Amino acid sequence: MTEPSNAVLQCTALLVVSLSAVDAPVLAAPTRAESAGAATMECRHADQAWSPCRYVSEQPGARWELAFSNQIVRFQHDGSGSMEMQIGERAPWARVEARWRPDGTLCWNTVCARGDIPLD
Repeated sequence: MTEPSNAVLQCTALLVVSLSAVDAPVLAAPTRAESAGAATMECRHADQAWSPCRYVSEQPGARWELAFSNQIVRFQHDGSGSMEMQIGERAPWARVEARWRPDGTLCWNTVCARGDIPLD
């Protein structure tokens, strides 16, 4: 019998990992990037007061959300420069453009963030 090739070994290892994930679905769950220091990042909507906010992303650079003041603002970016934002669960998605203000605040239409903003 001949020695298995590297390709066969890699496929076998992938199959073992895949089967393990079926037995333990927790291992197959997507990872979520979350801001470690939510207190170092603040957000606001329109003219609200600044409040601590939390950044969460399952697909950094493509889909993320900011949670603050009892609301969640979701973002999606298709990589071509088109970005959309949804404020709350039932609101429609709206096209937005990110812009930096002179004071270092990053805004998307009426939603702004400042502090240690995780940039992808």
